[in-house]
Amino acid sequence: DRLHPDPIVGETAARTALPHLSNPTITCPNKVVHDFEGGVDFSVWKGGDGNVLSYDEASGTLTATNLKGFRLDFTKFTKDCPLTQDATYLVTIRLKIEDPTLEDGAVSICETNNHPDHCPKLGRSIIKAEGKGWLYDDKVRLLPSSIGRNNEWFTFATEWTWDENDLTDTVAQVFYLENFKPGQILHMDEFQFELPSPKAYAPVEDPCLELVVNGDAENADGRGWHHYPMWSGRTDRFIPTILEETVDGAVNKYWHIENRVWVGDSLRFHVNPQCFMLGSTYTVSLRARFTGKTHPVTYWFEIKGNTATKGYRYNKPLSCPSQSAADGWVTCSGDFVVDEHYEFTSSPEIMLVSQDENDSTGDVDWDFDDASIKFKSGPAAGLEVGGSDAARWAVNSDVHITSSTLHGQDAQDGRVKAVSQKANGNVVLELENPITPVFSEKETPGYGVEIAVTSRNIKIIGEDDGTYNGGYLQVFHTPGVAQVIEGVEFVNMGQTSRKNRFAIQLLYNGNVEGTSISSNSIRQSNMRCISVDGTANATIASNVGAGITGHCFYFDRVSADNMVIDNLASNINNRINWNNRINGWDDYDADGFSIWSPFNHFIGNVAAGGHKRGFRYYLDYWTLGEDLIKVDGIVRRSPMGTFKDNKAHSNFRQGFHLADFEQFFQFRDPENVPVFENLSAYRNREQGIYSYNCVYCKFIRGFLSDNQKGIEIRRSDGITLQDFVIQGQTELFKNYVTDNNSHKLCGHSSWTSEGIHMMGTLWRLGDQDPGFGLRVKNVVLSGFDKEKEYYDNCPSTEPIGFSTDTHYGGHFDYKTSFENVTVDDGRDIILDGCRAASYGYPDIAFNDIDGSLDPDKSASNGFLVTDQPYMTGLFGDSCKSTAGCMSYCAEICLGMVTFFTERFGTENYKLKVTDTASGLSIDIPGNVRTYNERWNTYAYDGGAERTFAASLPAGNYTAAFVDEFGNTVWPTYAEEQWAQAADCSGGVSIGDITVIKPALDAATECADMIRNGDSANRTEVTPWLHTKWYGEIVNELKPGEGIGGGNAIAMDRTYHWTGIAQNLNSMCTDAREGEWYEFSAWMKMTDANGNPSTNIDPNREWWRNQAPIMTITDRQYRDVSTKQHLYNAEHRNLAALARPYNNDEWGHIHGIFKMPTSPRLWFELERAPDNVKFLLDNASLTPLTCNRDGLVRNGNLETNDSLYWDIWGGGDVVLDFLPGVGPNGGNALKSSSRVHHSWTQSQVLNTDCVNAGDRIAFSAKIKTSVDCLIYSWDSNQRCNDIFFHTDKDNVREYHRVGYITADTPDEGGWHHVHGIHIHSENGEKPDLAKLYFADANPNWDVYTADVKAYVLEQNCQALVENPDMEEKDLYWTYTDRDRSKVKVITPGAGGSGHALRLYDRDHSWRGLRQVLDPRCFVPGEEFTINAKFRLTDALLAGVACAGTDCPSVVLYGRKCPNGDVREKFWNALDMPWDSEGWNNYEATFAVSDEIAACGSVELWIHEVIPSWNIEIDDVQIYANA
Repeated sequence: DRLHPDPIVGETAARTALPHLSNPTITCPNKVVHDFEGGVDFSVWKGGDGNVLSYDEASGTLTATNLKGFRLDFTKFTKDCPLTQDATYLVTIRLKIEDPTLEDGAVSICETNNHPDHCPKLGRSIIKAEGKGWLYDDKVRLLPSSIGRNNEWFTFATEWTWDENDLTDTVAQVFYLENFKPGQILHMDEFQFELPSPKAYAPVEDPCLELVVNGDAENADGRGWHHYPMWSGRTDRFIPTILEETVDGAVNKYWHIENRVWVGDSLRFHVNPQCFMLGSTYTVSLRARFTGKTHPVTYWFEIKGNTATKGYRYNKPLSCPSQSAADGWVTCSGDFVVDEHYEFTSSPEIMLVSQDENDSTGDVDWDFDDASIKFKSGPAAGLEVGGSDAARWAVNSDVHITSSTLHGQDAQDGRVKAVSQKANGNVVLELENPITPVFSEKETPGYGVEIAVTSRNIKIIGEDDGTYNGGYLQVFHTPGVAQVIEGVEFVNMGQTSRKNRFAIQLLYNGNVEGTSISSNSIRQSNMRCISVDGTANATIASNVGAGITGHCFYFDRVSADNMVIDNLASNINNRINWNNRINGWDDYDADGFSIWSPFNHFIGNVAAGGHKRGFRYYLDYWTLGEDLIKVDGIVRRSPMGTFKDNKAHSNFRQGFHLADFEQFFQFRDPENVPVFENLSAYRNREQGIYSYNCVYCKFIRGFLSDNQKGIEIRRSDGITLQDFVIQGQTELFKNYVTDNNSHKLCGHSSWTSEGIHMMGTLWRLGDQDPGFGLRVKNVVLSGFDKEKEYYDNCPSTEPIGFSTDTHYGGHFDYKTSFENVTVDDGRDIILDGCRAASYGYPDIAFNDIDGSLDPDKSASNGFLVTDQPYMTGLFGDSCKSTAGCMSYCAEICLGMVTFFTERFGTENYKLKVTDTASGLSIDIPGNVRTYNERWNTYAYDGGAERTFAASLPAGNYTAAFVDEFGNTVWPTYAEEQWAQAADCSGGVSIGDITVIKPALDAATECADMIRNGDSANRTEVTPWLHTKWYGEIVNELKPGEGIGGGNAIAMDRTYHWTGIAQNLNSMCTDAREGEWYEFSAWMKMTDANGNPSTNIDPNREWWRNQAPIMTITDRQYRDVSTKQHLYNAEHRNLAALARPYNNDEWGHIHGIFKMPTSPRLWFELERAPDNVKFLLDNASLTPLTCNRDGLVRNGNLETNDSLYWDIWGGGDVVLDFLPGVGPNGGNALKSSSRVHHSWTQSQVLNTDCVNAGDRIAFSAKIKTSVDCLIYSWDSNQRCNDIFFHTDKDNVREYHRVGYITADTPDEGGWHHVHGIHIHSENGEKPDLAKLYFADANPNWDVYTADVKAYVLEQNCQALVENPDMEEKDLYWTYTDRDRSKVKVITPGAGGSGHALRLYDRDHSWRGLRQVLDPRCFVPGEEFTINAKFRLTDALLAGVACAGTDCPSVVLYGRKCPNGDVREKFWNALDMPWDSEGWNNYEATFAVSDEIAACGSVELWIHEVIPSWNIEIDDVQIYANA
């Protein structure tokens, strides 16, 4: 240490009076005293306006009884002893005011009225020579805060100066004291006029030892009562007043301030700025007390003024803890070190500022005493280095000393002046210039500063032309060549913000084994220290970087296997910002070590003063190679190299910033994970260690101290923290730092200080993720219990604290365990459960494996839980309340289950959990995460959910949701999710809890599953949700804008994947699982300006995001046996926009689907284009019953739109509704822009009322834009058929169920396509059944109308449908599509009606067929077949047949156990064939076992000579029974 500074004495010494100018015999004192002890000089003392003064010789007082008071003629004195221009003179008057109307000791009228007209005033009259100006007065009011009580002595102290005008041509001067109340009697005991004496200044012989003059109020001028040199910043309200009191027989004087109206109204004084020498340490102390309110108050010591380099500064060298009026005198003290913030250009102003006063609390009256700013020590003259050799140090060598503060720029540089060896083996380095004292290893073992020699014998110096563009050394594309760069001093190298222009760079060299970049010094670099890009197997060791622009040590994404050992990075500056950065690089966030690759090894390095961070790992998802070109590999999931024994201190943000370690996902091995060993982080402005997205990372051994937060765990799971010492702010560091807030911890008043700053919610919830949050083992936490004493600006200090923004659902589930953890806290606080609850964690449960957290140290294990009945109510006396709103429950193990429910309508619900063994129950409140309206209605991530979490020991329980009246209720859904078992045995597990649900009347309660769907009664938007994660405006009520003037719901959207949503009642979805429901909603779509959207196209595929669709999302368990993990399963396009769509009108979104079920299920309207806004109304979700007589809905388009219809297949098929275009002027559908032959209009069918074996009849009118060939299989010319598709349990069936049979279309070209299908077992109650039309040329448009599907009810008395052909060819079709043709002819048999003619046959087998009901074929049953036939030739002339040439009837069995069965029946009537007329046919048969066993039976009429036409009518098969 060296002595304190020696400023110019003249600025601190008292003035002496000037000698007389004309008569040397006159002695001019610097003080004039009238104490009236020996009488009164009535030549100068008068009463105002002729008032006669009286003198009391006994008491030595002067008395006046007139409101004009006293007059003192000061002329003679000023002529004998001229006043000094601009000097400060003190006037001190001792007065007593006697008011006969008041009791002695009563408050004066001045103080009562607090108005200048009622308070005495001291005035000064200056009278000019004739013709030289006017008489003028100055007056100083006696303040109500200073006046004494009635008939009690008090001091009236004032200050006066005379400027040049005051002293020029002045012939007389008078002081007068006036403005007293009539009738008052005035007593003056003393009048003193003086220059401030040496008492008012620091001692000349030692002016910087104590900077506060008369801080104890014991040695003042004015006979000990004048306030000078203290002063007031608000002279209209108060001046500092000296009062005295007697304590324990001793008289003590102190400073008093009252009548304050602002927090800065306090004692003020100036100090000599030259005393603030850089590196000096001063101790600030004072005693204070206050009166006036009971609310606690804190205050700080403030030194402010203009500085040489930092502008006007408000420095706070001392902040004092909260104190109360009842505390009386409280002493506050602390040290501060002078830095550039104290380099004042003029005398700084010192004041005391209170923090806890405002208009509502009122302002207190302060007393101060023993105020002191005392020199403690000067800057250091040198350094003592332990365990070194003097020979290693050289005179004139430059050394760099790292920072002892939170800021790297507080590092210092020096030059060695002398070197000496001490007897104890240490080396003393005397420096040319002193330095600020630093923390040494002796006083702070393990975290002292580093000292590095920066001089080298080899120097490479970049030219300094003021442009920050020096030289650079680059090894570029030199694979396989070992480079050795050792022992070099690089100065002013690198080029700021220029790519690949770094002080030293290894650039894309590949493997350079044997390379050594070691023992170098990089000083004042314009761009980085050492940058390693695309280079492997180099050794980077023992290098020093100091005063660096950009990152010091940099390792790119493809650097690998480099050994980085014992390097120092210090004092990284902020010369690069966002505006002058290199595009693609982040040197504006300059770090000591910027690491983008996990493959290198870092051992024993020190980062002391990163502009942002000390060590920063950022592992990108992609690997970027040369010139940032993407190459193979995922960096963050690659194995990490060694990282141990590294230190980080004095970094502006984090010591260690460790982000994106996902190695666990690559190997799924808890041992093959990132390990950080023996880390030391201290004196970092924010976090010592900041862990972000670290999965299964292990922190083994370490030391953390004097950081804002020791370790912060953010968005990280599976963290192990083991063998650590974590300290809060130490007293040594508290006393070392300067007043500047940025130099102190808690630089912002919102920052809390914690040893472990952890999450409360698991971040990764997948079934392959770690499943736990934090394990803490062998950790000691201390030093967080000083609160305001050490952390004056912190809202709280805790050993363990929580993040405020990583929770969802307002719920704790971050599985945490402690083992052998010591928390040294005088408050007995481990964490503040009340504060945690305010953050959204009201149900904390920490597993204490070995009882080390038990405050009584008697438990072998237990849980530390939130001190609430819903956490402790089942455990009896096992739990005891502890500090910080927590409770310790001994000898228990808890498992955790959480129920996620609907947010809306559940505000007053509780989850009543009852222990069935004891009968005890707890009521668990629901919790929600509340951010804003957007978040509260967000369908994902817990935004719109309420959580009920139970932490329970093993046992059997019931759980029921109850409302405020105790009624069992259901919260729309309850998603049950179990946490991974705790690290103990005996917690509740799946199957131990029975959930009790209320009764449900599904017929009424599930009749419409959408709530608040009808605009007529809508007054709010809830429970509608949304899937929009951005912005603030979400669902809004739009009064009067709904259909029919109702209230609609508007949603502001930006992205196509977002939409409006709602949860469905899971009791209803459970009860109606597998049943069909119909969704309907009306929607308008607008652009950002509210105009109708013109970019809606319902004909584009849903994934092209051109029109809204309805999606259902259900939550499913990965493993229902554990119920730990759920995932979202999306079922898209269940409803779509009906055609026609007019953008000026309401669009109808409609669809039918089978109701799924899950713990939670919601639907969403989404997929309209980006920036399309929704207006929603009239939404419903109602049961859709199956109608056997009408399986097709809206088959004749009676709704005048495409309701129920959509498209089969993919592609952007256009579906148009065509009014008046169908048969007989009806409506039709058209599909166009088809790409595939099967892509046509289609409809989902509810066939749940159709049983296996039932026959379904299909019928439709169809045509194409180009005439098709009915009897062709040519894919370019054939006509459409009807297809029927079913999907059941992923068994898919495709059936061609309808054909165009007749050769001639109806009017308008409409063909009749029809057929009969036997419903299969795989198709019974399918997950999906769909009708569609396929096979036409994809280039043709397809038109459909009058579509029907219905069940042909079983009729075993008459097996043939449409036997008399009165419905033309309905139900009949050919046996071979391209081998014959069918015509409907008239008249039929009997001369009327219709018949069918089969012609153009190419083989005798070609004929007609119909699908019969196979259920009617019972073995032994007898049937009779009747028919009428006629045979014609090609010219339609009748022909005669005989024997086997005549028509027969065949029963064709398919799907038979032993293959197809064919039974032929000949005509049993023995009649000659009538070639010109109709011939009767009859045959009787008994059902054979073979045909009865077939799954399908068809009636065939064929086996007639091919050249003949077969005409058929009146075909029937009757049961004989």
